[in-house]
Amino acid sequence: MSDTAASAQSLHEQGFNCAQSILGAFAPSLGIETKAAFKLASAFGGGMAGRGDSCGVISGGLMVIGLKFGQTSAEDKAAREKCNRLGREYIKQFETRFGATACRELIKCNIGTPEGAKLVKEKGLREGLCSNLVYSGAQMLSALIEQA
Repeated sequence: MSDTAASAQSLHEQGFNCAQSILGAFAPSLGIETKAAFKLASAFGGGMAGRGDSCGVISGGLMVIGLKFGQTSAEDKAAREKCNRLGREYIKQFETRFGATACRELIKCNIGTPEGAKLVKEKGLREGLCSNLVYSGAQMLSALIEQA
């Protein structure tokens, strides 16, 4: 069991959204404060501000990739390409494994509606499916970073 993946899953189980859980688990290794990571990723849960769009596991993962490999000057085209290449690979692996990238498609309802939010609670999707996505996404991200 990956320590980072277990940490991400634990954060999610404590009530942080998917993006916060991913970024928060990786924050110490990226040299950023965990509280800052939680704040930064706050609006990315529930598929981008609760809209059911891109899964927070992906959003959080892309933030991690950017912080680890992203460019810090406009001239650093190599860093931009590496960051984009790794980001595309992360999304591809996630979609291949789970069949979708949008929150509403993964959980089979729109979390942004009262009906969808109710269904998420009734079916225990946050504790089951979403927690698994966080854990697996963190594992995939760890492996991708190690190979980069």
